[in-house]
Amino acid sequence: MALFGSLGKMLGLDTPFGQGLVTGLAEGVTREVKDDMKSRKERIDRLADYKIKRDEEERERYTKEFNENLKKVQEIAGVVGGPDGPNINGAEWLIRTYGIDGAVKKADAFEIMRGYGKNPTFLLDDENTTTFEDLARFVTADPTFTKLTARGTRADTGLLAKIGLAPDIAVEAQKQRDAAASSLGIDIAKAPELGAMPTASGFDPSDFGMMADMKDESNRLVRLAISAKEAGNDEAYTKHMADATTMRNMLRMLDTKEVTEAGSRANMNGIISRIERVSGVEGQMVPDGMNGVRFKAKFEDAADQIKVNTAGSNLNELYTQAIARGIPAATALRVLSEAEGSNRLPEIISNPDGSFSFALGDSKLIEGGLTNGTGAYAPPPPATPPATTGGASTGSGATGGGSPTTATSAGAQALVDQHNATRDPRTKGRIRARIGRMFDPNPIPPNIESQLR
Repeated sequence: MALFGSLGKMLGLDTPFGQGLVTGLAEGVTREVKDDMKSRKERIDRLADYKIKRDEEERERYTKEFNENLKKVQEIAGVVGGPDGPNINGAEWLIRTYGIDGAVKKADAFEIMRGYGKNPTFLLDDENTTTFEDLARFVTADPTFTKLTARGTRADTGLLAKIGLAPDIAVEAQKQRDAAASSLGIDIAKAPELGAMPTASGFDPSDFGMMADMKDESNRLVRLAISAKEAGNDEAYTKHMADATTMRNMLRMLDTKEVTEAGSRANMNGIISRIERVSGVEGQMVPDGMNGVRFKAKFEDAADQIKVNTAGSNLNELYTQAIARGIPAATALRVLSEAEGSNRLPEIISNPDGSFSFALGDSKLIEGGLTNGTGAYAPPPPATPPATTGGASTGSGATGGGSPTTATSAGAQALVDQHNATRDPRTKGRIRARIGRMFDPNPIPPNIESQLR
């Protein structure tokens, strides 16, 4: 036989018996190769099916957790936003600061905080493009999809493996898994990069511990003040004592069965002080004449003090009327606090059964806000000046046929630079108001307005 040459002749393989032996050997080898290939294919299929099943289970786990977290994110944004609608900036700040479960607990405190006149705000320097889905992916653990490797699989003892012609079982199974993963979209879930962190203002971290019961809250504030005093933190002591004083004054209103003339004056003074404090106007703590301290605002415009006093008188009168109509003092006080914090005038509502309700209305408590107020008490934005169509002069720096402009003075430019340099929304609001007063009664000129960022 040519296959064996002289060696075959020496072994007698060129005889009929020898040729039959070779043929049988070849057929046996062929059967073994076929059986080996079949066995390998079955092992590859089993490995691939197992891996695909595990991947699907991991994907289902991820999808379930993602949907649960998405619901939590939406609920957090809704609670933080309050009556103004979902606040995704607030949800992002809470989640990135406390984690998803911690954020859920902290968000529960927001309704209590707002009830006491706190107005948390959350801002980004740039437009926030984070979505609810981004936040949900951010807190959901990425799916774990491991690669198949030869290590850890049963050793291949087939004929092809012995002669080095067998492909790696794990590699072939991985190819099947990858093809299935591509069609199922298994590998696409990744945690996003959220970018800049929103800034938070209008509350203190200790506010998250606020108690719904006023007496409990007053005691909590006194404990915080004492701890701050013992730690040598006079600023924190003054702050917490001022909060405790406010709460004690509200408790006096709560414990009053009937509003007297003297009690009404004390109530009104307390309301005025609380409005000043939540308005964003700068000020200082001063003795309240009753062994406590209170906040006293420094208004840039004397007319603002009149506005606040009038608002205090209006709220006090509504409170007195609410008590006279049988509304519980605790309910009336909570509505007053919400009104003070949101700059909204409450109203007494007559119910069909003859009872009365006390709730926030749509009208502003102080129309137009305050000159150097922020948040709910910020002054309205300057009106856009009408476009000019003629060539008449509109003042210094005006050009015919264009928008009126004003030469920027050194003082105005300095304020513009200060405005753009700060990142604090309250400070920006105060500086903008100062710029506006430089051109009063006219609006801020467009060439100056365009510089404010």
